[in-house]
Amino acid sequence: MSDHIETFCPECDEEVRAILINRPTTVAVRGEEVGYTETVAVCPNCQSVIGDARIEGENLSRAYDEYRKRHQMLSPAQITELRSSYGLSLRDFSRFLGFGEQTIYRYERGDLPDLPHNTTMLSATKPEGARLLLSQNRARLGKRAQSRVEARIKSMEEGSSTEAPARLVLEKRESIAPCAANGYRALDLERASALMTELSRRCSKLYWTKLQKAAFYADMVSYERTGQSLTGLSYAHATYGPVIDQGDEMRLILSQRGAIDFVEEGWGEVAIPLAEGHSRFSDEELALIDEVSAFVNTFNSASELSGYSHGLGCWENSADGQIIEYTSSGSEVDASMARRLEAVGAR
Repeated sequence: MSDHIETFCPECDEEVRAILINRPTTVAVRGEEVGYTETVAVCPNCQSVIGDARIEGENLSRAYDEYRKRHQMLSPAQITELRSSYGLSLRDFSRFLGFGEQTIYRYERGDLPDLPHNTTMLSATKPEGARLLLSQNRARLGKRAQSRVEARIKSMEEGSSTEAPARLVLEKRESIAPCAANGYRALDLERASALMTELSRRCSKLYWTKLQKAAFYADMVSYERTGQSLTGLSYAHATYGPVIDQGDEMRLILSQRGAIDFVEEGWGEVAIPLAEGHSRFSDEELALIDEVSAFVNTFNSASELSGYSHGLGCWENSADGQIIEYTSSGSEVDASMARRLEAVGAR
């Protein structure tokens, strides 16, 4: 873009050759403040900022790009390149990933993917993830599309056969000793997957955001009562309450291990249990999961549960992105759950 733009100034009520100026600013993207450099058109006569759709569209794209970097999201160009590597149409690639038929069309044209969709697309960049997606969604594809996916998987496997598979951050954390960040239990991804399965079996309309809150309450209440979390997962402060640290990886692990599937419903995806998980827990732990599930089911939406979690001191007293140490909760999480259950007459 040049340093000027021909546009209309409503203050001067005339066509002007406005000056383009770059300046730092912030904008809310999905509830998060994102800093980026915006371009504004300034009238050379009255010095007022002129709104121009051509400039605002580019500014929005820049803000989205910064948000993508923050959350390790695929860009529209990367999504297009990924689809092209499979040789699939927009419709077939959406079907292969388990999305709605117009979803990839929107993402390739600049819409922000939601986090579960981004995780699914990332899984399609690896042969093991692609094979799982094909097994889940084969019936949605025609024979030709199936053959193209199988050929792409074979190509990826041959290209990576000499390389050791990269370990996820969460997989590496299983070797970390018990500490305040994991609730004095070494991370056990099998138990984490089992907890997600049990919660998704007991809770209604459990969207990914709500599932993370449910897991947080289960782990924190377990720590407050027994001195150990259920899973060893760590949780971080986010705008909408506590979330699983490395949550995108946890969702990928759930998919890879066949623990949970996510089915589109409304504005998001609802967790559907695929595996049995209760064998990982004692009767006392299952009773706790039942109690947490009853608590979660008192909320009609993920936003209601998120709002409720904002009253917790361990969330309020932590910074954005900071790990919420189990030792910071005292007994407040258990107490807040008990108050809610009593208030709605669930006990």
